[in-house]
Formats: sequence, C-alpha cells, structure tokens
Amino acid sequence: MVPKISRSSLLVGAVFSIAALVSTAKADTLTASLFSPMAPSGGSPIVIDLTGVTPVSQSTLTTADYIVTFSPGFSFGQGIVQGMGGAGHAVPVAGETGGMPEYLTGGFGSAFTTNIGDSGNYFSTGADNAITITFLQPQKSLELLWGSIDSGNSVTLSDGFTVTGADVQAAAAGFVGNGFQGPGGSAYVVIDSSSSFTSFSATSSNISFEFAGVAAATSPFGGTIPEPATLVLFGTGLAITARLLRRNQKKTEHR
Repeated sequence: MVPKISRSSLLVGAVFSIAALVSTAKADTLTASLFSPMAPSGGSPIVIDLTGVTPVSQSTLTTADYIVTFSPGFSFGQGIVQGMGGAGHAVPVAGETGGMPEYLTGGFGSAFTTNIGDSGNYFSTGADNAITITFLQPQKSLELLWGSIDSGNSVTLSDGFTVTGADVQAAAAGFVGNGFQGPGGSAYVVIDSSSSFTSFSATSSNISFEFAGVAAATSPFGGTIPEPATLVLFGTGLAITARLLRRNQKKTEHR
C-alpha cells in the first residue's frame, strides 16, 4: 500500500524547501565610501539621536530602542561632543563643496553645513575607553560616519566581528591619510553581520575616535537577497509543490 501524503505534510515540506533556498549564508561585510552617504541594509533604521544632549556628556542615554553607555573612567572632554574639542577630537567630515568640508547638522540623514558651528553632536572616545550602544532588538546592519580615520580605531559587534580603522582605510577608495581631519579623511561605513548583533563598542588606541550619523537595521531574508538562479529554483519549487497538491487532491476525490 502506498502511504497517504496529506496536504498539510506537503505544505510543511514546501515551507522548509523554500526556507532552504532563500536562507543562504552571508559572511560579515564592510562597505566604505568617502562622500556617498549610505543606509544600513534593510528595514526602517533605528537612528541614534543625540539632539538635545548638552555636550560634553558621558551620561547614560536610554531610549525605547537603544542604550548608550560609557566605560568607567572615561577620558575628560570625550563622550557626546560638538565642534572641535580640547581633548583632540575633530568633527567627522560628511562631504565637500567648493573645497570646503561639510558636516552633519544632526544624526543619520540630517542636512549638511559648511559652518562647523552649526554641526551636530557626535561621539568621541579617547584612548583605551569605550562607547557601547546596546539595541533592545537584534540588528544585522550598522551604519556610521567614521571621522578622521586612525588605524587604531575599532568597532566590535557583539557577534565578535571587529572592523578596524585600517580596514576602513583599505576599503575607502581615495582615502587621504591616517588621522586626516579634512575631506577624504572620514568615511561612511556600513557593516553587515552574518548573525544578529545586539550591541557594538567603539574603542581607540589613539587620542580620539570620532563617529556620527549612527543607525542600525535588520536586513530582510537574513541579510541576503536571492540571486536570479535561486529565484528560478524558488519558482520551480512552488510549481512542483502546486502540481503535487493538485495530484494529491484528485487521488483523494477518486477514492
């Protein structure tokens, strides 16, 4: 006797087959661009908003989506800052117009200004300190404007993936030079994780690591979009599943 295959069994099998097709693994990746703002991959981003914080601040910042903390013994003059500071930090450069550097007036997606006095708040961590941002929900993609990139700067995700300033320098075409504070020394960076992360820490072995425009998002399909060949297989799988369902229904009706 041929065992009966129920419609529900076929549907369950189809779901697992489809999941296997679209859930291809993706390694952690880094993308960097000097003057082209980028968004974190997928979904509506969670934007780290520093508006209304009076600099210099090292106070814990708590919202419904994230918490910002500073390591004990954090360096004087560092933390949430604005403008040029005596602690050695410089405003991350967001663009260039007519040979003049442009700066973000606020957080991720904010307007640019050439007037440094109108630039928004940003983060700066001193040597051997850490700024940690913890998200209340798992994320898969992180974006930030990485200022005056030093090789000793680093960002470490809670999944263990670390990006150093040297990595960003190598990835950003046209990068000017280590620690350069003018146009060509900062870069927009997107880090896509192969697994979800709930926090990241920014550290530096140098005098300062400045970053602004921070945002995070959860990527669709586990961070991957099916390749054309995968989409063909996906469609073929659906067609076969539908054919089996019709055949199974006809057998049931003729019994």
